[in-house]
Amino acid sequence: MSTADELVARALEIIGEAISLEPDDLQDHETWKFLGLGDLLATATAADLDQSLDLHVPADVFDTCPTVGDFKAYLRNPPSASSSSAAANGATKPAATNGSNATPAPPTASATKLEPLPPIPANPWEGIPKPKVPLAVILQGKPETATTTIFLFPDGSGAGTAYGSLPLLGENICLVGLNSPFLRQASSFTCSIEHMARLWVDEVRRLQPPGKKFVLGGWSAGGYYAFEVAKLLDREGERVERLILIDSPCRLEFEALPSQVVGELTRKGLMGASGERKAPEWLIQHFTSTVLSVEHYMPTPLPKAQMPKYVNFMWVREGLVKSVAESGLNVDLSVKVTRFLLEPRGELKTVGWEKLLPGARYKYDYVTGNHFQITQPPHVSFLLSREGEVGGFADVVGGIV
Repeated sequence: MSTADELVARALEIIGEAISLEPDDLQDHETWKFLGLGDLLATATAADLDQSLDLHVPADVFDTCPTVGDFKAYLRNPPSASSSSAAANGATKPAATNGSNATPAPPTASATKLEPLPPIPANPWEGIPKPKVPLAVILQGKPETATTTIFLFPDGSGAGTAYGSLPLLGENICLVGLNSPFLRQASSFTCSIEHMARLWVDEVRRLQPPGKKFVLGGWSAGGYYAFEVAKLLDREGERVERLILIDSPCRLEFEALPSQVVGELTRKGLMGASGERKAPEWLIQHFTSTVLSVEHYMPTPLPKAQMPKYVNFMWVREGLVKSVAESGLNVDLSVKVTRFLLEPRGELKTVGWEKLLPGARYKYDYVTGNHFQITQPPHVSFLLSREGEVGGFADVVGGIV
Protein backbone atom coordinates (compact mmCIF):
# COMPACT_ATOMS: atom_id res chain seq x y z
CA MET A 1 0.00 0.00 0.00
CA SER A 2 1.38 3.40 -0.97
CA THR A 3 1.87 6.22 1.52
CA ALA A 4 -1.12 8.06 0.01
CA ASP A 5 -3.32 4.98 0.32
CA GLU A 6 -2.25 4.52 3.93
CA LEU A 7 -3.18 8.13 4.65
CA VAL A 8 -6.61 7.65 3.09
CA ALA A 9 -7.17 4.42 5.03
CA ARG A 10 -6.22 6.07 8.35
CA ALA A 11 -8.47 9.04 7.65
CA LEU A 12 -11.46 6.92 6.70
CA GLU A 13 -11.06 4.86 9.87
CA ILE A 14 -11.26 8.06 11.95
CA ILE A 15 -14.27 9.34 10.03
CA GLY A 16 -15.97 5.94 10.12
CA GLU A 17 -15.63 5.84 13.89
CA ALA A 18 -17.21 9.31 14.10
CA ILE A 19 -20.31 8.32 12.09
CA SER A 20 -20.47 4.66 13.16
CA LEU A 21 -19.72 3.23 9.69
CA GLU A 22 -17.03 0.87 8.44
CA PRO A 23 -14.53 2.53 6.04
CA ASP A 24 -15.51 0.04 3.31
CA ASP A 25 -19.09 1.35 3.51
CA LEU A 26 -18.04 4.84 2.42
CA GLN A 27 -18.76 5.14 -1.31
CA ASP A 28 -17.04 7.78 -3.45
CA HIS A 29 -20.30 9.31 -4.73
CA GLU A 30 -21.86 9.76 -1.28
CA THR A 31 -21.85 13.15 0.42
CA TRP A 32 -20.75 13.59 4.01
CA LYS A 33 -24.08 15.17 4.93
CA PHE A 34 -25.90 12.12 3.58
CA LEU A 35 -23.65 9.92 5.71
CA GLY A 36 -24.55 11.87 8.86
CA LEU A 37 -21.51 14.12 9.23
CA GLY A 38 -23.37 17.29 10.23
CA ASP A 39 -21.71 20.66 10.64
CA LEU A 40 -20.72 20.32 14.31
CA LEU A 41 -19.55 16.73 14.04
CA ALA A 42 -17.67 17.63 10.84
CA THR A 43 -15.76 20.37 12.67
CA ALA A 44 -14.79 18.03 15.51
CA THR A 45 -13.81 15.25 13.08
CA ALA A 46 -11.66 17.62 11.03
CA ALA A 47 -9.87 18.63 14.23
CA ASP A 48 -9.30 14.97 15.10
CA LEU A 49 -7.88 14.31 11.63
CA ASP A 50 -5.61 17.33 12.01
CA GLN A 51 -4.25 15.86 15.25
CA SER A 52 -3.92 12.30 13.99
CA LEU A 53 -2.51 12.71 10.47
CA ASP A 54 0.87 14.10 9.45
CA LEU A 55 -1.00 16.70 7.41
CA HIS A 56 -2.83 19.92 8.16
CA VAL A 57 -6.54 19.32 7.70
CA PRO A 58 -8.58 22.58 7.61
CA ALA A 59 -11.75 22.86 9.68
CA ASP A 60 -13.88 23.26 6.53
CA VAL A 61 -12.41 20.28 4.68
CA PHE A 62 -15.80 18.53 4.47
CA ASP A 63 -17.31 21.63 2.88
CA THR A 64 -14.56 21.97 0.28
CA CYS A 65 -14.59 18.20 -0.27
CA PRO A 66 -18.32 17.39 0.03
CA THR A 67 -18.13 13.77 -1.21
CA VAL A 68 -16.05 10.81 -0.13
CA GLY A 69 -14.32 10.80 -3.53
CA ASP A 70 -13.47 14.51 -3.27
CA PHE A 71 -11.95 13.93 0.16
CA LYS A 72 -9.86 10.99 -1.02
CA ALA A 73 -8.54 13.08 -3.91
CA TYR A 74 -7.66 15.86 -1.48
CA LEU A 75 -5.64 13.46 0.68
CA ARG A 76 -3.84 11.96 -2.32
CA ASN A 77 -2.91 15.41 -3.62
CA PRO A 78 -2.73 17.63 -0.52
CA PRO A 79 -1.90 21.36 -0.62
CA SER A 80 1.76 22.31 -0.81
CA ALA A 81 3.69 22.46 2.44
CA SER A 82 3.93 26.26 2.25
CA SER A 83 0.21 26.81 1.73
CA SER A 84 -0.59 24.20 4.35
CA SER A 85 1.70 25.95 6.81
CA ALA A 86 0.13 29.31 6.03
CA ALA A 87 -3.33 27.87 6.57
CA ALA A 88 -2.28 26.31 9.85
CA ASN A 89 -0.82 29.61 11.05
CA GLY A 90 -4.00 31.40 10.10
CA ALA A 91 -6.11 28.83 11.91
CA THR A 92 -4.23 29.23 15.17
CA LYS A 93 -3.93 33.00 15.18
CA PRO A 94 -6.04 34.37 18.04
CA ALA A 95 -8.94 36.51 16.91
CA ALA A 96 -8.85 40.11 18.06
CA THR A 97 -11.63 40.89 20.45
CA ASN A 98 -12.08 44.61 19.82
CA GLY A 99 -10.87 47.49 17.68
CA SER A 100 -10.99 48.06 13.93
CA ASN A 101 -8.34 45.42 13.23
CA ALA A 102 -10.38 42.59 14.75
CA THR A 103 -9.97 39.32 12.88
CA PRO A 104 -13.40 38.12 11.78
CA ALA A 105 -14.20 34.67 13.10
CA PRO A 106 -16.12 32.13 11.03
CA PRO A 107 -19.88 32.38 11.53
CA THR A 108 -21.10 30.61 14.64
CA ALA A 109 -23.71 27.90 14.39
CA SER A 110 -26.27 30.21 15.97
CA ALA A 111 -25.82 32.67 13.08
CA THR A 112 -26.98 30.03 10.61
CA LYS A 113 -30.65 29.39 9.90
CA LEU A 114 -31.54 26.23 11.78
CA GLU A 115 -33.51 23.39 10.31
CA PRO A 116 -36.39 22.51 12.67
CA LEU A 117 -35.99 19.40 14.78
CA PRO A 118 -38.54 16.59 14.39
CA PRO A 119 -41.66 16.97 16.58
CA ILE A 120 -41.98 14.78 19.65
CA PRO A 121 -44.24 11.81 18.83
CA ALA A 122 -46.92 10.57 21.21
CA ASN A 123 -44.58 7.69 22.03
CA PRO A 124 -41.28 9.53 22.63
CA TRP A 125 -39.29 6.34 21.92
CA GLU A 126 -40.70 6.03 18.41
CA GLY A 127 -37.78 6.02 15.95
CA ILE A 128 -35.17 6.11 18.77
CA PRO A 129 -32.58 3.30 18.60
CA LYS A 130 -32.28 0.99 21.58
CA PRO A 131 -29.81 2.52 24.08
CA LYS A 132 -26.42 0.83 24.22
CA VAL A 133 -26.01 1.68 27.91
CA PRO A 134 -28.46 1.72 30.85
CA LEU A 135 -30.47 4.95 31.15
CA ALA A 136 -29.67 5.19 34.86
CA VAL A 137 -26.64 4.23 36.93
CA ILE A 138 -26.86 3.94 40.72
CA LEU A 139 -23.70 5.69 41.90
CA GLN A 140 -24.34 5.79 45.65
CA GLY A 141 -26.86 4.24 48.04
CA LYS A 142 -30.01 2.26 47.28
CA PRO A 143 -33.26 3.74 45.92
CA GLU A 144 -35.39 1.36 47.97
CA THR A 145 -33.88 2.39 51.33
CA ALA A 146 -32.78 6.01 50.73
CA THR A 147 -34.67 8.87 52.34
CA THR A 148 -33.55 11.14 49.46
CA THR A 149 -32.71 10.21 45.88
CA ILE A 150 -30.81 12.74 43.79
CA PHE A 151 -31.01 12.48 40.00
CA LEU A 152 -28.18 14.15 38.09
CA PHE A 153 -28.41 14.61 34.32
CA PRO A 154 -25.30 14.53 32.10
CA ASP A 155 -23.40 17.33 30.45
CA GLY A 156 -22.65 17.28 26.73
CA SER A 157 -20.69 14.03 27.08
CA GLY A 158 -23.97 12.23 27.80
CA ALA A 159 -22.37 10.11 30.55
CA GLY A 160 -24.00 9.91 33.96
CA THR A 161 -20.83 8.28 35.24
CA ALA A 162 -19.27 11.77 35.13
CA TYR A 163 -20.66 12.05 38.66
CA GLY A 164 -18.98 8.85 39.79
CA SER A 165 -16.16 10.71 41.54
CA LEU A 166 -18.45 12.71 43.82
CA PRO A 167 -17.70 12.15 47.51
CA LEU A 168 -20.10 10.15 49.64
CA LEU A 169 -23.20 12.32 50.07
CA GLY A 170 -24.67 10.55 53.08
CA GLU A 171 -25.82 7.17 54.33
CA ASN A 172 -29.46 7.88 53.48
CA ILE A 173 -28.87 9.45 50.06
CA CYS A 174 -29.08 7.58 46.78
CA LEU A 175 -27.26 9.24 43.87
CA VAL A 176 -28.44 8.34 40.37
CA GLY A 177 -26.57 9.40 37.23
CA LEU A 178 -28.61 9.50 34.03
CA ASN A 179 -27.00 8.35 30.78
CA SER A 180 -27.97 9.73 27.40
CA PRO A 181 -29.94 7.25 25.28
CA PHE A 182 -27.54 8.20 22.47
CA LEU A 183 -24.31 7.40 24.26
CA ARG A 184 -22.02 5.52 21.83
CA GLN A 185 -24.48 6.25 19.00
CA ALA A 186 -24.37 10.05 18.77
CA SER A 187 -25.14 10.07 15.04
CA SER A 188 -28.74 9.20 16.00
CA PHE A 189 -29.01 12.13 18.43
CA THR A 190 -31.18 14.55 16.46
CA CYS A 191 -33.94 15.29 18.96
CA SER A 192 -34.65 18.32 21.13
CA ILE A 193 -33.80 18.99 24.76
CA GLU A 194 -37.51 18.63 25.58
CA HIS A 195 -37.64 15.28 23.76
CA MET A 196 -34.65 14.03 25.73
CA ALA A 197 -36.50 14.89 28.95
CA ARG A 198 -39.41 12.73 27.78
CA LEU A 199 -37.01 9.81 27.26
CA TRP A 200 -35.77 10.07 30.86
CA VAL A 201 -38.83 10.97 32.91
CA ASP A 202 -40.26 7.44 33.26
CA GLU A 203 -36.89 6.11 34.44
CA VAL A 204 -36.67 8.88 37.04
CA ARG A 205 -40.18 8.14 38.24
CA ARG A 206 -39.41 4.40 38.41
CA LEU A 207 -36.42 4.91 40.71
CA GLN A 208 -38.01 7.54 42.95
CA PRO A 209 -39.10 6.21 46.37
CA PRO A 210 -42.91 6.52 46.76
CA GLY A 211 -44.09 9.65 48.52
CA LYS A 212 -40.71 11.40 48.42
CA LYS A 213 -40.05 14.79 46.84
CA PHE A 214 -37.84 14.89 43.77
CA VAL A 215 -34.34 16.37 43.75
CA LEU A 216 -33.00 16.96 40.24
CA GLY A 217 -29.76 18.45 39.03
CA GLY A 218 -27.37 18.67 36.13
CA TRP A 219 -24.02 19.96 35.00
CA SER A 220 -23.85 22.30 32.00
CA ALA A 221 -26.49 21.12 29.47
CA GLY A 222 -27.61 18.72 32.21
CA GLY A 223 -29.18 21.73 33.92
CA TYR A 224 -31.50 22.11 30.92
CA TYR A 225 -32.50 18.45 31.11
CA ALA A 226 -33.18 18.71 34.85
CA PHE A 227 -35.33 21.80 34.28
CA GLU A 228 -37.39 20.14 31.54
CA VAL A 229 -37.85 16.91 33.55
CA ALA A 230 -39.04 19.08 36.46
CA LYS A 231 -41.70 20.52 34.14
CA LEU A 232 -42.88 17.07 33.11
CA LEU A 233 -43.07 15.81 36.68
CA ASP A 234 -44.92 18.89 37.87
CA ARG A 235 -47.51 18.56 35.10
CA GLU A 236 -48.26 15.08 36.42
CA GLY A 237 -48.70 16.27 39.99
CA GLU A 238 -45.26 15.25 41.29
CA ARG A 239 -43.44 17.69 43.59
CA VAL A 240 -39.89 18.75 42.69
CA GLU A 241 -38.35 20.01 45.91
CA ARG A 242 -34.98 21.18 44.61
CA LEU A 243 -32.94 21.84 41.47
CA ILE A 244 -29.14 21.77 41.55
CA LEU A 245 -27.70 23.70 38.57
CA ILE A 246 -23.98 22.93 38.18
CA ASP A 247 -22.17 25.55 36.07
CA SER A 248 -25.17 25.60 33.75
CA PRO A 249 -25.40 28.83 31.69
CA CYS A 250 -29.02 29.92 31.28
CA ARG A 251 -30.09 29.55 27.66
CA LEU A 252 -31.99 32.86 27.85
CA GLU A 253 -28.68 34.66 28.43
CA PHE A 254 -26.12 32.50 26.63
CA GLU A 255 -25.85 31.13 23.11
CA ALA A 256 -25.18 27.52 22.20
CA LEU A 257 -21.43 26.92 21.99
CA PRO A 258 -20.30 27.73 18.41
CA SER A 259 -19.04 24.79 16.36
CA GLN A 260 -15.77 26.63 15.80
CA VAL A 261 -15.12 26.66 19.55
CA VAL A 262 -15.83 22.92 19.75
CA GLY A 263 -13.25 22.36 17.02
CA GLU A 264 -10.69 24.65 18.65
CA LEU A 265 -11.07 23.04 22.08
CA THR A 266 -10.71 19.60 20.47
CA ARG A 267 -7.62 20.74 18.58
CA LYS A 268 -6.04 22.05 21.78
CA GLY A 269 -7.00 18.99 23.85
CA LEU A 270 -9.27 21.04 26.12
CA MET A 271 -12.56 19.31 25.32
CA GLY A 272 -13.17 17.18 28.39
CA ALA A 273 -9.55 16.03 28.50
CA SER A 274 -8.20 14.50 31.69
CA GLY A 275 -4.53 15.07 32.44
CA GLU A 276 -2.46 13.98 29.44
CA ARG A 277 -5.30 11.95 27.91
CA LYS A 278 -7.32 13.56 25.16
CA ALA A 279 -11.09 13.26 25.18
CA PRO A 280 -12.36 10.03 23.61
CA GLU A 281 -14.10 10.23 20.25
CA TRP A 282 -17.50 9.18 21.59
CA LEU A 283 -17.45 12.13 23.99
CA ILE A 284 -16.65 14.64 21.24
CA GLN A 285 -19.33 13.15 18.99
CA HIS A 286 -21.99 13.34 21.68
CA PHE A 287 -20.91 16.83 22.69
CA THR A 288 -21.32 18.15 19.15
CA SER A 289 -24.77 16.58 18.88
CA THR A 290 -25.72 18.14 22.22
CA VAL A 291 -24.62 21.58 21.03
CA LEU A 292 -26.87 21.28 17.98
CA SER A 293 -29.81 20.40 20.24
CA VAL A 294 -29.02 23.33 22.53
CA GLU A 295 -29.05 25.66 19.51
CA HIS A 296 -32.74 24.89 19.07
CA TYR A 297 -33.56 25.15 22.77
CA MET A 298 -35.39 28.18 24.12
CA PRO A 299 -36.95 27.35 27.51
CA THR A 300 -40.13 28.82 28.97
CA PRO A 301 -40.64 29.54 32.68
CA LEU A 302 -42.13 27.17 35.17
CA PRO A 303 -45.43 28.47 36.59
CA LYS A 304 -45.00 29.81 40.11
CA ALA A 305 -47.40 27.20 41.42
CA GLN A 306 -45.02 24.47 40.15
CA MET A 307 -41.80 26.12 41.30
CA PRO A 308 -39.18 24.03 43.11
CA LYS A 309 -38.81 25.34 46.62
CA TYR A 310 -35.01 25.54 46.44
CA VAL A 311 -32.50 26.11 43.68
CA ASN A 312 -28.79 25.52 44.27
CA PHE A 313 -26.29 27.12 41.90
CA MET A 314 -22.76 25.77 41.77
CA TRP A 315 -20.33 27.83 39.68
CA VAL A 316 -16.61 27.82 38.95
CA ARG A 317 -14.58 31.03 38.83
CA GLU A 318 -11.76 29.80 36.59
CA GLY A 319 -11.72 29.75 32.80
CA LEU A 320 -10.33 26.97 30.62
CA VAL A 321 -7.30 29.14 29.82
CA LYS A 322 -5.50 31.90 31.72
CA SER A 323 -5.29 34.06 28.62
CA VAL A 324 -7.23 33.53 25.39
CA ALA A 325 -4.77 35.77 23.53
CA GLU A 326 -1.84 33.54 24.55
CA SER A 327 -3.70 30.23 24.15
CA GLY A 328 -3.60 30.06 20.34
CA LEU A 329 -7.37 29.58 20.25
CA ASN A 330 -9.05 31.19 17.24
CA VAL A 331 -12.39 32.15 18.79
CA ASP A 332 -14.81 35.06 18.73
CA LEU A 333 -14.98 36.54 22.22
CA SER A 334 -18.03 38.63 21.34
CA VAL A 335 -20.00 35.39 21.91
CA LYS A 336 -20.99 35.35 25.58
CA VAL A 337 -20.92 31.58 26.04
CA THR A 338 -17.37 31.45 24.66
CA ARG A 339 -16.24 33.95 27.28
CA PHE A 340 -18.21 32.01 29.93
CA LEU A 341 -16.26 28.87 29.13
CA LEU A 342 -12.79 30.25 28.46
CA GLU A 343 -12.28 33.31 30.65
CA PRO A 344 -12.07 33.68 34.43
CA ARG A 345 -15.31 34.92 36.01
CA GLY A 346 -16.50 36.68 39.09
CA GLU A 347 -19.06 35.18 41.41
CA LEU A 348 -22.03 34.43 39.18
CA LYS A 349 -25.52 34.37 40.64
CA THR A 350 -28.74 33.43 38.82
CA VAL A 351 -27.59 34.89 35.46
CA GLY A 352 -30.99 34.58 33.77
CA TRP A 353 -32.33 31.53 35.57
CA GLU A 354 -34.48 33.79 37.77
CA LYS A 355 -36.65 34.39 34.66
CA LEU A 356 -37.32 30.66 34.42
CA LEU A 357 -37.52 29.95 38.15
CA PRO A 358 -39.18 33.04 39.69
CA GLY A 359 -39.90 32.88 43.37
CA ALA A 360 -37.54 30.02 44.27
CA ARG A 361 -35.05 30.32 47.11
CA TYR A 362 -31.55 30.54 45.63
CA LYS A 363 -28.22 29.53 47.13
CA TYR A 364 -24.84 30.04 45.47
CA ASP A 365 -21.65 28.04 45.91
CA TYR A 366 -18.31 28.16 44.11
CA VAL A 367 -16.07 25.24 43.20
CA THR A 368 -12.39 25.33 42.33
CA GLY A 369 -11.21 24.37 38.83
CA ASN A 370 -12.74 25.13 35.43
CA HIS A 371 -15.95 24.07 33.71
CA PHE A 372 -14.66 20.63 32.67
CA GLN A 373 -13.08 19.94 36.09
CA ILE A 374 -16.08 20.65 38.28
CA THR A 375 -16.98 16.98 38.84
CA GLN A 376 -13.37 15.80 39.13
CA PRO A 377 -11.22 15.50 42.25
CA PRO A 378 -9.89 17.43 44.01
CA HIS A 379 -12.28 20.18 42.88
CA VAL A 380 -15.44 18.24 43.64
CA SER A 381 -14.42 18.12 47.31
CA PHE A 382 -13.41 21.76 47.66
CA LEU A 383 -16.09 24.40 47.61
CA LEU A 384 -16.23 27.96 48.90
CA SER A 385 -19.74 29.24 49.55
CA ARG A 386 -20.78 32.90 49.57
CA GLU A 387 -20.88 32.67 53.33
CA GLY A 388 -17.16 31.84 53.35
CA GLU A 389 -17.61 28.24 54.42
CA VAL A 390 -15.25 25.66 52.97
CA GLY A 391 -16.74 22.30 52.12
CA GLY A 392 -17.67 20.23 49.10
CA PHE A 393 -20.53 18.91 47.01
CA ALA A 394 -21.69 16.83 49.97
CA ASP A 395 -22.18 20.05 51.94
CA VAL A 396 -24.35 21.53 49.19
CA VAL A 397 -26.75 18.59 49.08
CA GLY A 398 -26.41 17.86 52.77
CA GLY A 399 -28.87 20.62 53.55
CA ILE A 400 -31.70 18.95 51.63
CA VAL A 401 -32.18 15.97 53.93
